[in-house]
Amino acid sequence: LDAGLYLRSVYTINEQYAVRSWDLRFRAPMAHAPLGSGEVHTIEHLMAYYLRLDPKIGASIVSFCPMGCKTGFYLSTMQDVEAEDVRRALGAVYKEVFALKSASDIVGLNEVQCGNPGLYSIAATNDAMAQYMRCLYTREQAEEAGIGSIYNPAW
Repeated sequence: LDAGLYLRSVYTINEQYAVRSWDLRFRAPMAHAPLGSGEVHTIEHLMAYYLRLDPKIGASIVSFCPMGCKTGFYLSTMQDVEAEDVRRALGAVYKEVFALKSASDIVGLNEVQCGNPGLYSIAATNDAMAQYMRCLYTREQAEEAGIGSIYNPAW
């Protein structure tokens, strides 16, 4: 399995609701080092918040959580969310949030909303997100989406 975006499974609840489980694979299992704890925690905070603001998929999000192996994340959505919707939403979050400059850029990183606000990583998260976005966007697509910096990071 390579880094990328995969539809992992579709579950039907009460023969009425379709729940899609997405695999946001940042690192190929056993082929690359896993994400660090600071990267996982930072990405979890940012994506769990900002993806829910997306006009297309936000209301459909059930959960965003890290994989125990620290090679990526699971995103669960309801109803008719497609891979292109998820890819576009990830690009929109990247465009709005990255590159991170300080801990104040990380939503919810405080003692009231977080159990470990000291666990974060700015530089490593910037690198991990740019690397992941390069799996989802060609250089031309990234430029069109306004995230061409994933190919020329300036941090």
